[in-house]
Amino acid sequence: MQILGTWLTEKGAKIERIGLFAALLIATTTILATAQNVCINPVAQGGFTLEKTRICLGTPVKITGTSANVSNVGYNYEYNGNGFPTTTLNQTTYSYTKPGSYTIIQVGSGGGLSTGTIACQQVDVLPVGIVRATARSCGNRVVTMSATLDDSNNKYDAYQINWGDGVVQSYTLAQLQARPQHTYTDTRNRTATIQGVYNAPASCGSTAFSMSVTPLATATATTPPVITQLKTVDADNITLTYQASSANTTVQLLQRDGSGTYVPTSQTGTSAGTFSVQTNTKQTQCFQLASQDECGTTGPTSEQVCSLALTVTASSKKNNLSWEPYQGSAPFRSYVIYRNGSPFTRFQTKASTTASDESDIQCGVQYCYTIEATLNNAAIGPTIVTSAPTCVTGVNAEAPDSFTNVLVSIEDDKPRLIAALPTASATTSYTMIVSRSNGGAFQQIGALTGNSFVDEAADPNAGSYCYQVAYQNTCGQVSAPSPTVCTVWLSSKAAGGIDWTRDSPFSTGEVDNYTVEVINPDNGTKQEIPAGTSIRYEPDPNDPVTSVQRYRIIAVSAQGVVSYSNFYKLVRQTPLFVPDAFSPNGDQANDVFLVKGATSDQFRLTVYSRWGQAVFSSTSITQGWDGTINGQPAIEGQYMYRIEVEDPDGNKTVRTGAVLLLR
Repeated sequence: MQILGTWLTEKGAKIERIGLFAALLIATTTILATAQNVCINPVAQGGFTLEKTRICLGTPVKITGTSANVSNVGYNYEYNGNGFPTTTLNQTTYSYTKPGSYTIIQVGSGGGLSTGTIACQQVDVLPVGIVRATARSCGNRVVTMSATLDDSNNKYDAYQINWGDGVVQSYTLAQLQARPQHTYTDTRNRTATIQGVYNAPASCGSTAFSMSVTPLATATATTPPVITQLKTVDADNITLTYQASSANTTVQLLQRDGSGTYVPTSQTGTSAGTFSVQTNTKQTQCFQLASQDECGTTGPTSEQVCSLALTVTASSKKNNLSWEPYQGSAPFRSYVIYRNGSPFTRFQTKASTTASDESDIQCGVQYCYTIEATLNNAAIGPTIVTSAPTCVTGVNAEAPDSFTNVLVSIEDDKPRLIAALPTASATTSYTMIVSRSNGGAFQQIGALTGNSFVDEAADPNAGSYCYQVAYQNTCGQVSAPSPTVCTVWLSSKAAGGIDWTRDSPFSTGEVDNYTVEVINPDNGTKQEIPAGTSIRYEPDPNDPVTSVQRYRIIAVSAQGVVSYSNFYKLVRQTPLFVPDAFSPNGDQANDVFLVKGATSDQFRLTVYSRWGQAVFSSTSITQGWDGTINGQPAIEGQYMYRIEVEDPDGNKTVRTGAVLLLR
């Protein structure tokens, strides 16, 4: 393969090798087509050497030599592995602007193969972030150093600390993170430095960071940390809220073991915060806080604070509470017991261990209790210790109060009972038991959780139904039956009137008064007729309005409560008013034999002569006989008549009689 000549075109420090690239392009057509990394298995191998393969950011990389058989070389110091580099430099030094791992590619000609050459090497550019640190002085001239680390300064091979007293020590990253300590021989003020360094071949590092150090002969006095709240969350968890004397004080949580010794837990904190502990809260658990300075020296400890475990048992109309006396070391102030979140009772004596709650304990109702101990803490205020909530369900062995206010009324053609829950047994959980009597013993017909019952099996038109209601609480106790209530049954015992039963539908007492409700079947209009305490009503037999009407009784209690009877339809013969004589003489007085009384009924009037011959007939009650036969005045005398009336319900009334015609 022929190698094309090389032309150099200088542009500042850059040289474009047109001929060389042409040769390389011809030689590696396949590689170019796929944009492959040309550092991998080049056709002709070039060569160069680096002064250092690891350098610190800010230090130039230097090429110190090239292969003897390679000429016309150029370099790309940030080759990305994507085909041939588009630009190269002829300079042998290069400075990077940010840390990282870079590939340097050399492009040249020669190699004895009449072809272009490739050589690649990697250089690591290392970050040189300043290692900033804080030196904190503790007692006994001990100083601890805390460094602030991030990606710019946590890559060093070692960290050198010059403590300022002639002692220089090297630490690994892990050792530095553990906050190294140094003990001085005196308390003179000094300047300490810390610097990150890289080993050879880089042999460089960060700028040294300086800080002033003043060793202390004795530790600074600190105020003991304080547990401000201990709360038992549930059977397995306790939370403790605490406050330390300063933000620089480390607080370690200690827990009392079975031998009574307070041992460290794995939990530490600073300033103020909360510890969460998983433990058996049914037993008393005690805790203490120990303060530590920056050097890990243990300082003052807090008061011992212990948990409270509350036990509650239920007996008839009474809940019994017990607990162990408070065991902590802080001065005791008081106990407060809460019932369902509200204060229930208070004790001022630490030795108090029992309490009872007999305040309106209802069967089936849940009652939850907590006990709270308040401890004196002169430093920042009281310490509060709270137990976990303990809940029981109320028990009552006594029979509940019975229903005293029960009503039965006919609604939608069915008896409906409504019972007011006894005020002394006001609960959301109960069962109402309904019993019915049809003239014999009461039999249970239903049990429900509401206070209203509809007797779907009853026929209120067939007779009166009597009921009793009992109350069963969630403890299974059943009250005595309520006073009996009975439906008002409306019927007719004798023609011409309506009758109703006297048994009261009110458990509160007898009926105060009755009202007869009359419903016109033609237009639905209603009329109410006071009936007092009577249990029978007879409509006016001469009332010409209608022969069929619907009735209902409204019973009213002394408290103004109403109860309705069933509806009853009373059928009466159509009232007819027939004169026994008329005088068709033209004097405008009784000139027509006219029947009165039927309005919307079917009507027929037939008049007969004394020989039984029909002389007049009419189907309209408003059209009577004017005393003529075939247009001629009829003779005086007695005539017979027949009246037929049929009401809208098909009830027929037939009336016959005689009328005297006078001239």
